[in-house]
Amino acid sequence: MRSPDAIAAALGMLSYPRMAHKARRFPLPKGITFLLEIAAAEPDALRDAVSITGRSEPTLRKAAGFFIEQVMLDEKADYYRMLGASPSAPAEDIRRHMALIMRWLHPDLVMDHERDGGFNRSLYANRVIAAWDALKSQSRRSAYDSTRLRGEPDTAPPKPGDRQPSLQPQSSVPTGWQAMRPDSPARRRPAGLSQILNLFGFRL
Repeated sequence: MRSPDAIAAALGMLSYPRMAHKARRFPLPKGITFLLEIAAAEPDALRDAVSITGRSEPTLRKAAGFFIEQVMLDEKADYYRMLGASPSAPAEDIRRHMALIMRWLHPDLVMDHERDGGFNRSLYANRVIAAWDALKSQSRRSAYDSTRLRGEPDTAPPKPGDRQPSLQPQSSVPTGWQAMRPDSPARRRPAGLSQILNLFGFRL
């Protein structure tokens, strides 16, 4: 069964976008592959996500993209996090995540509200490519792990003129995956921030 934790956190962050800076400091929640499949508009994933959350496909894709942008592709994130993985992740999971993120970056998947706002996902492509280049083979991954353990920086500073695109948050998305079902009593009263934060393993 697919874990809904990551997409639940993503939907919650649309209501409380300020929690993104907190989320960047903690491990990623379960279900990142599912979230990336939603962002990449995979039909099976979208169908399951609609069934689990009761939210529309455009809302789910917007939430997943917002999470990728704000939590995974932050310029201070390490290469594992940029690919939605942990240092112990199997190579095939990292490869799968890279492919899904690159599909999300493709111009054909840019949603109308992003295009109208001048959103340019290609600004993230260099980060994803650099992360994949560092982790795509066991020898490169081992070398990267060594530098990571020594605390050496692994991301280049932004180039002059680069800007950080940002999706506009949606203000009415309920929080916590149980609260997202249409028939849930929690839909009638906003859930607390703690429900979202618990998905990351921390509390207010």
